[in-house]
Amino acid sequence: MMKPSDRETDIWIMLNRVHRQAHRNMEAELRQKGFPSLRVYDLLWGVEMSGKEGVRAYELTSWLLFEQSNLSRLLARQISKGLIRETVMSEDRRGKVLHITPEGAALRKDMWEVYGSGIHQHMKDLASASGLAEFFKQLCDVGGGPIGPPDRRQMSKEM
Repeated sequence: MMKPSDRETDIWIMLNRVHRQAHRNMEAELRQKGFPSLRVYDLLWGVEMSGKEGVRAYELTSWLLFEQSNLSRLLARQISKGLIRETVMSEDRRGKVLHITPEGAALRKDMWEVYGSGIHQHMKDLASASGLAEFFKQLCDVGGGPIGPPDRRQMSKEM
């Protein structure tokens, strides 16, 4: 069995910490502004990105950024709120196709003002890193936390 190197493990840990912290911060900002969660944004975005043709629910997961457990319930709630609509497939009359409604598109656009700003805030330093070492330093600074156990921290700073 292949095992990850210390460096690969450090990168994995930092990426997960940064994701968790950024996600937590953006969720709090959305809540503060009265918006639903990032899961709802992600769902609206996925349906909207599918275009005029719409998307079947089972195909939707390839469009989504976040893990969508209980997707059926989340979809049902957004349909009942009028943010997504279902149509019956013309080919087989059994399958259902999802489309974003104008209200859903407007909500997603309003949420993007908060979400996009959060992405910028959390990623701007990472995006401006000029090399791998600076990227790792920025990754630690934006929420990646300390790298590895104390005996590897000095080595990791030299990445």
